[in-house]
Amino acid sequence: MQWEETRLATGRSLHVLTLAALLLTGRKAGAQTETQHGFDGSLRLAPRLDLVLHARIRTQPGRLGLYQARAGPILEYSWNSRFRLIAGYYYAQQENSQEDFIGGHRWFGGGEARVWSAVRARADVRFLAERFELAQGRDFARYRVRARVSGNRAVAPYGSVENFLDAGGWRSTRYAAGVRVGNGTRLSFDVGYFLEPRRADVGPTRHMFMTGVHWNFRTRRKADPDM
Repeated sequence: MQWEETRLATGRSLHVLTLAALLLTGRKAGAQTETQHGFDGSLRLAPRLDLVLHARIRTQPGRLGLYQARAGPILEYSWNSRFRLIAGYYYAQQENSQEDFIGGHRWFGGGEARVWSAVRARADVRFLAERFELAQGRDFARYRVRARVSGNRAVAPYGSVENFLDAGGWRSTRYAAGVRVGNGTRLSFDVGYFLEPRRADVGPTRHMFMTGVHWNFRTRRKADPDM
C-alpha cells in the first residue's frame, strides 16, 4: 500500500512538472532543452564526516545528444545539527563546438545552513565558491547562493532558487522544483525540473529535466540534485 501511494504521488508530480515545462518552453523562443541524470552514494567516514561519490551526465535531445559527463568525490562535515561544510572536486568531459570532448577540473567549497525546520518540511541556505580549470578556454571562478524548501517525508517535494555569479556579475538564476521518493531502503530517487535564465554571453534560457539515484550507507544524508 505504501509503495502504491508513493508510485501514484510520483506520477502526479511528474505530470505537473512536465506540463509546467511545456508551457514555459512554448513561451520562450530560442530556449534550450536538456536532461540531467545523477548518481551518487554517501558513506560515513567518521561521526561527523561523510564521503559522497558523485557522477552525472547531461544530454541535449535532438542536438548534441550526450554532451557532458562528470564525476568526483565530495566531503561533508557536520559542524552541528544545523550547519555543514562542503568541499569537493569533479573531473568533467564536455563536447565543444567542434564535437570534441574536452576535459576540465572543478574545485569547490562552501557551507549549508538550516534556517527553519518543522515536522513536515525544512528550509536551507547554501553558498558555494567554485574554480573551473579548463583544457580549452579561460579558467574562471563562479559563486552560487541557493535557498531551498524540502519536505521531510518518504515522498518529499522540494523547491529552490539559486543565483550564480562570476567576475561579470550576475550569470544565471535557477528555479527548480521536484520530488524525492524513498521506499524505506537505502535507495532514493529524484525527479525534477529547473528553468535557468542566463546572461547573453553564457547561453540561452535553459530548461532541464532531472533524474537522480542516491544510495545511502550509514549516513543521514539526503540526495541533492543541485550539486
